[in-house]
Amino acid sequence: MQLAVGASLGPYCIERKLGQGGMAEVYSARDTRLGRTVAIKLLRREFAGQVDFRHRFEREARAISALNHPHICSLYDVGEQDGMSYLVMEHVDGETLAQILTKGPLPVERALQYAIEITDALRTAHAHGIIHRDLKPGNIMIAGAGVKVLDFGLAKLSEHAAPADAETLTKTAGTRAGQILGTVAYMSPEQAEGKPLDARSDVFSLGIVLYEMMCAQRPFRGETRISTLAAILRETPETPSRVRTGIPHDLEQIVLRCLQKQPEARYGSADDLHTALESCRQSLSVRTGNVPWRRPAVIAAVLAVALAAGALGVRWFVRASRARWAQQVAVPEISRLMAQSHPLAAIRLLRQAEPYAASTPELIQLREHLALSSVSIATTPAGADIYVAEYAAPETGGPSGWEFLGQSPLTTSRIPFGYYRFRVVKKGFEPIEKASGIGANLNFPLHTSEETPGGMVWVAGAQKTARSATTFPALAAADIPAFWIDRYEVTNRQFKGFVDRGGYRNREYWKQPFLKDGRTLSWEQAMSEFRDATGKPGPASWELGTYPDGRADYPVGGVSWYEAAAYAEFAGKSLPTVYHWYLAASVGAYSDVLNLSNFGGQGPARVGSYRGLGEYGTYDMAGNVKEWCWNLAGDRRYILGGGWNEPSYQYKTPDARRPFDRDPTFGLRCIQPVSPPGESLAGIVSFVSRDRRNDKPADDQVFRIFQGLHSYDKTDLKPTVEAHDESPSYWRTEDITFQAAYGNERMLAHLYLPKDAAPPYQAVVFFGGVNFLTDQRIGAKSRLFDFVVRSGRAVIVPAYKGTLERGPGDYYHLLGEPNRWREMNLQQSKDLGRTIDYIETRPDIDARKLAFYGNSYGAAMAPHLVAVEPRIRCVVMMSGGSFEKVPAEVDSWNFAPRVKAPVLMVNGRDDFRFPLETSQLPLFRLLGTPAKDKQHVVREGGHLNPAGRPDIIKEILDWLDRYLGPVQTK
Repeated sequence: MQLAVGASLGPYCIERKLGQGGMAEVYSARDTRLGRTVAIKLLRREFAGQVDFRHRFEREARAISALNHPHICSLYDVGEQDGMSYLVMEHVDGETLAQILTKGPLPVERALQYAIEITDALRTAHAHGIIHRDLKPGNIMIAGAGVKVLDFGLAKLSEHAAPADAETLTKTAGTRAGQILGTVAYMSPEQAEGKPLDARSDVFSLGIVLYEMMCAQRPFRGETRISTLAAILRETPETPSRVRTGIPHDLEQIVLRCLQKQPEARYGSADDLHTALESCRQSLSVRTGNVPWRRPAVIAAVLAVALAAGALGVRWFVRASRARWAQQVAVPEISRLMAQSHPLAAIRLLRQAEPYAASTPELIQLREHLALSSVSIATTPAGADIYVAEYAAPETGGPSGWEFLGQSPLTTSRIPFGYYRFRVVKKGFEPIEKASGIGANLNFPLHTSEETPGGMVWVAGAQKTARSATTFPALAAADIPAFWIDRYEVTNRQFKGFVDRGGYRNREYWKQPFLKDGRTLSWEQAMSEFRDATGKPGPASWELGTYPDGRADYPVGGVSWYEAAAYAEFAGKSLPTVYHWYLAASVGAYSDVLNLSNFGGQGPARVGSYRGLGEYGTYDMAGNVKEWCWNLAGDRRYILGGGWNEPSYQYKTPDARRPFDRDPTFGLRCIQPVSPPGESLAGIVSFVSRDRRNDKPADDQVFRIFQGLHSYDKTDLKPTVEAHDESPSYWRTEDITFQAAYGNERMLAHLYLPKDAAPPYQAVVFFGGVNFLTDQRIGAKSRLFDFVVRSGRAVIVPAYKGTLERGPGDYYHLLGEPNRWREMNLQQSKDLGRTIDYIETRPDIDARKLAFYGNSYGAAMAPHLVAVEPRIRCVVMMSGGSFEKVPAEVDSWNFAPRVKAPVLMVNGRDDFRFPLETSQLPLFRLLGTPAKDKQHVVREGGHLNPAGRPDIIKEILDWLDRYLGPVQTK
């Protein structure tokens, strides 16, 4: 039955019929109350009495009513008249995408823009647990203001939706198990088979739509419904660039990933896909120098849309709906992405939300936590394409995917502080993929395929450096020439080549004398040791002279140091020294690699299957199998990196084993030095242990002697305010000097006073990390404590002896200068006391409410500083622990039992510098603070800092509130 022009449905007057679908007719009508044109979707009369169709109709109403998005057609009203159910919806002037595609393929930029808008709509639906199930060009309208997604008649909540919502929609689903609903040509394989669906089904359908927009044909075609289904289930689509030239590779890869048969191989949701498409658009803009909004045609179109939208009510409605989206959808999602270490995805979403809710407190706070860093990137030679991705993202996507930054050399401020994967590509050179933190400058040397040894990556070497000095003091004093290192551990397949080519028969490969239990073995005696489980020559984990079936590309395990050295000789390579290994592994502050490595598992994994990428492009240096190194430690040889059956802190913790040991977790990787390592690298390396579990602190009599060394005479401070600054938004600063407690030196302290609190202020004395020893200015390091000032407390940062403007200092005790370390530490203790003396002279600061907050190095120093300073009311130790052996007079281990103030310790579970079991926990247990007043908070991650971590900031501020009390607001 067709409604006549002029007929009424409630307050709506029918104007004309717009079209007809499988179960409904669509009319243009006039809302007689509001005087606006609407679209009415009327359930066809022949279906009105059928429960399934009524349920689908109701389901569409419920689905759309749950969504509020500028690219989803809005639902205004629902009604029923004379047994006819109808929906009243936004009237969209324009054409369907299906109509537009009859004219041919779309320009790439337009297709990409439409896809971004469609995914923007779908990700809102997916965030509400709603999957569309019938996404196709006929259900996508193209209007002056962009895309509108229509027809949620087959929409259904995914299995991951909230239970209450699930109950609402599944009661109305009316779909029998295995029943296939939707348009065949745009179905996902799982939908075609009648299997349960989730958001990835919509991703597949959208991949078909995007393919069709670019190529003007669908990727899966058949003469009949059955043949089309067969194509979807079995055929691999022709790549878009073969159908139409000029399609960017990045966009093609996105489409092909959407069209993967297995759901787990696609993007996980429209949110992930949207981010990838946005990244692709940015890449195209950078490559072509083409900024879409600057084009005259686009500007004209924008102006035309603005004039067409002219009515104030429409503008207000659109703005309000987007503001609600920013607040209700974007803000929680940004927080979730930050918590899951996806800063690139978070910053992109933040930029999308800012135009609609930039001044809201939530977005302001998130913006501040997502600190952007300016980074310059160069390559040798120049002209390489630079891509970046979040470190934890899957290889071909994730929340960020690969984002094109531009061609080298370049400088960008688009990357938040963090740890990332970089990909560098230039024609004629081997591509590079490596991990890096964001520093001031990054430089990637490129090598041709001819000069790159197969399966190896380049390590540029290093001059004398403190890198890894906390593990081996000697490492700080050695120059390391450049070298190549295996990307992966040596595999069973590779080691089998050594065996098959007479590796255990050819004496030329075995260069070192066989020493066991203090005696030298003959060649024959040694070879009898190197047998597999069945007595054949080979690794201990093999049988019958070969590896287990299906394990060719697993790392070889069960090899002794001698076998590892012989294999390296056979391969024309070398075992790495500990210097080479630690440099290549880059066991620094970033421990993200641990979450993507094979630790604590049930066995080894195929090389590279874990995504723990190193700074130079290596895989599996953390976990999987332990890797033999060249150097001796007494009668043992070093074996590094930890194994699959070990805790993750073994990645950095040195280990040395007897060279005949053949544990299943013992494997290897090789290096190829540019020049042979000299004795300075290949010689004996002393082992330094940081395990304090069995150490005893000084007794009371000895401690009183130590305590006296920290005392000083309280002479006249002679304070002077050298400079002040009122310009920062949240605080004003003062640089103060006063007389030090030793020599004739003047101390410098930086005082931060909150603008939004009333004096007298509570105060926090801050002591920073090791970079305070080397950097002359606070600069961006204020992010380590700015949240304390913004909480309404004053923060004072002394330039302790050897730090900031009074530096540089160093880990002198690791460089063979323990007395210098002792002297600097004692001076720093007196600097703290003099700083508190100064605080007591300030009437605008309440010296009775004083806290100490140390970060990293400052946290490790905390026990020996606060144990002798009774004026401190509470302590925060951020990423601290017990140092390795230092002079007893300044060893925090001896002072910890005398700490009585409340202490909050916040640490990363996988902290390289202060391991949980051997450093953090022993120190925490030793603290003399009553149990009720000390707390150890362990978070996932490594050497943490609070910047960008609201959860950590909350812990610290709650602690200060608890023991200093609330701040006084103005």
